[in-house]
Amino acid sequence: MITKQHYKVQLFEVVATDGDIDWVITNCPGETLTTQAAQEVNDVCWQIEDLPRGLKQLTGTEKCQCRKGRSHRNHIACCYHAWLSLKLKVKAHGKTLYQTKDDLLSDYLRAELATPRSHAFLPA
Repeated sequence: MITKQHYKVQLFEVVATDGDIDWVITNCPGETLTTQAAQEVNDVCWQIEDLPRGLKQLTGTEKCQCRKGRSHRNHIACCYHAWLSLKLKVKAHGKTLYQTKDDLLSDYLRAELATPRSHAFLPA
């Protein structure tokens, strides 16, 4: 015999500053949550997702071709250090991670084109 169980849930519509709509659902019926509290919990969850996504997309964590575990750990540690440095620049300049990375790469490219450190020589 199969019995049906019913669960009480609360559903919140959270509107982001850019107009996107997120839906947050909770199964804590005993607590009376407000939309603001649900938004705060959603913001914390987003910050948790930000680290692995940023590590993969901005630092090349998954592009490591090392064979040894020690080398992998060193690569991941360097990627994390790069990501953390980007996050500190983001806080200082108030831009996104992607804008900050693009700005850093653009500044580097401009400097190299203006005064190259390595020169290409054509054979005579």
